[in-house]
Amino acid sequence: MQSFDGQPTSAGSVSESASRRHERVVERLLRLQRITAALAGARTLTEIASTIIDQGMPALDAEVGVVAILSADGASLRNLGFKGVPVDTEEAWAEVPVDSPVPVAEAARTGAPIIVPTREERNARYPVLARVHGVEHGGAVAAFPLVLESRTVGSLGFCFPAARAFDDDDYAFVLSIAQQCALAVERVRWHEVAEQEIAHRRASEEALRVRERELTALVAELRQTQEALREADRRKDDFLAMLAHELRNPLAPLLNAVELIKAAGPPTPIVERARTIMDRQIGHMSRLVDDLLDISRISRGKITLSIERVDLVELARATALDYRSLLDARGVRFELALPPAPVWLQADPTRLAQAIGNLLQNANKFTDDGGSVRLSIAPSHPARGVVSVEVADTGIGMEPAVLERIFEPFAQADQSLARSRGGLGLGLALVKGVVELHGGSVRAASAGLGRGAAITITLPLGAAAPRAADARRAAASASASARRILIIEDNVDAADSLRMLLERRGHAVSVAHSGDDGVAAARMAPPDVILCDIGLPGAMNGYGVARLLRAESAMRKTLLVALTGYGQDDDRKLARAAGFDAHLTKPVAQAMLERLLAELAPLPESA
Repeated sequence: MQSFDGQPTSAGSVSESASRRHERVVERLLRLQRITAALAGARTLTEIASTIIDQGMPALDAEVGVVAILSADGASLRNLGFKGVPVDTEEAWAEVPVDSPVPVAEAARTGAPIIVPTREERNARYPVLARVHGVEHGGAVAAFPLVLESRTVGSLGFCFPAARAFDDDDYAFVLSIAQQCALAVERVRWHEVAEQEIAHRRASEEALRVRERELTALVAELRQTQEALREADRRKDDFLAMLAHELRNPLAPLLNAVELIKAAGPPTPIVERARTIMDRQIGHMSRLVDDLLDISRISRGKITLSIERVDLVELARATALDYRSLLDARGVRFELALPPAPVWLQADPTRLAQAIGNLLQNANKFTDDGGSVRLSIAPSHPARGVVSVEVADTGIGMEPAVLERIFEPFAQADQSLARSRGGLGLGLALVKGVVELHGGSVRAASAGLGRGAAITITLPLGAAAPRAADARRAAASASASARRILIIEDNVDAADSLRMLLERRGHAVSVAHSGDDGVAAARMAPPDVILCDIGLPGAMNGYGVARLLRAESAMRKTLLVALTGYGQDDDRKLARAAGFDAHLTKPVAQAMLERLLAELAPLPESA
C-alpha cells in the first residue's frame, strides 16, 4: 500500500491512525457532553468561561485559553477568563478595545474564525503577542467568534506551545464549544436582566408601598386640617354673629338718648355740636355692626330675602338721595345717570338698596375732597336678561393685587399705618354676598393708584328667585313646582307667548334671542330649565348651545330641552348626542311641558 505522496505504508500504521482519531473523537464528544452539563448549571459568565477553557485547553493541547464578551456598545472586549498566563498579563488584558491587534479582538470584530498555525506567521500578523508575558514564546493561535443568531456577542481563543495545524475535527470541536458558549452567555445575560428587572420591580413596589403609606398619612393629615379649618371657620362665624349681636344692644339706647336730647328743647351750641357728633358716630357704628352681622349671616346661608317687583331706577334714585348730603358736605361732586324708563327686577329692595348704599359709602370714603362720584345704570339688555349698576369715583384707586381680593371679607384697600380711611373691610364683601343671592355678579376695575375705581353690579332682569336656604317665605306665593327657566328662541312672538304662559304657572322666566346671548344668560344665572330652539341665528345653533353648556359644571343639573320644529328620529338622535335631555316638537301643549318639568326638572334650592 502506498501513501498519497507515493511512499509505501503499512496497513498497521493506517489502522493505528484511525484508532487514534476515533479515540480523540470519542474523548471530545465526552468533553462536549461535560461542557453541556456544566453550562446548564452555570449561573455566571465567569463559570461559563471557566468551563469552556478548562475543557477546551486539554482537548486541544493548548497552553493558554481566553473567553471574552463584547460590551453593550460593542466598543470593547472584557475577558471573563484568561488562563495559562501570569497574573500581571491577566490584569493588563482584562479589557481591551475591540480594534486591538490581537486574535480574539479580530474574531469578535469580523465575526470570522482566526487560525494562525506558526509562530512566525503569528508574530508577523500580531506583533504585540511577541511582547505579552506568558505567550511570547508560543506558537500557533486560534480565535473563534461567539455568534448567536448572526449576532456576535464575544470570542474565545487558544494559544499553543508550538506550531499546529487545525484539522476538520479541531475546527468542528472549537466551533461546537463556541456555539454552546454563546448560548450560555445569552442565557445568563437574560437571567441577569430578569433578576435586575425583578429587583427593580420589587424596589419600585416597595417604593410605591412607602409612597402609598405616606400619601395615606398625608390624606389623613389633610382631612384633619380641613376639619380643623371648617371648625375654626364655624367658630369665627359664630363669634362674629355673637359680637355683632352684642354690639348692637347698646346702640339702641344710645340712639334713643340722642333723640331725647333732640326733643328736650332748643340746645346750646355745645350740646348741638355734641349731639351731631354722637348722631354721626352712632350711625357709623350701626353700619359697621350691620355689615359685621350681615356678612356672618351670608357666609352661613342665613340671609332671608323678601322678593318683590322693584323698579331699579327708582330704588337707585332714592338711595342716592340718602347719600347725597354726605357727599355734598365734603365737596364731592355727585353725578346721577339713570335711564328715563323703569327697569323692573324681582328683588329684595332693602338688601339691594343696602348694596348700592355700601358702594356709595365706599366711594365717599376713598374719594378726596373736591373729587367726584358717579352712580349710573346701563341701558338694560332684554336679550341678555341683565342690567348693570356702576359706582365710579376719582379716588385713590387700587393696585391689581388689591383688585383680586377686594371682595373678600376684611380686605383693606388702605394699608397705611394711620388707616385714615377706616372701616372693617366688610362693605364690598357684603355687596358681593347680597348681589349673588339675587343671582347677579360684581366686579371691580381701576387704572391704578390715584386714578379712581369703578364697582359694577350685574343683576338678572325678570323673576329672580332668592337662593338662600331659608327663603321659603318668598317662594310660598309661587307654585310648589316653580322653576327658573331660560327660553332661547329667536322668534320674539313665540318666546314672549311661552314666557307669559310659564309665568302664569309661577315660573321665573328669562328670554334670550340668540345662542350667544342664551349662553351668556345661563352663565350669569344658571337656570333649572333651558328651553332651546335648534335653528338659531348666527354661528351657534341649538346643538352648539347644548354642547357648550353641557361642558360646564354649573349646568350639570340643568334640564336641557330641545324645542324645535324638526321632529324626525335623526333630529332626536342629534339632540341627544348634543346633550339635550328631552326633545319637544312645536307646537308644544302646555300640559305636556308642565308634565316634563314636573318629572325631569330639579326643584330650585329655594322651593
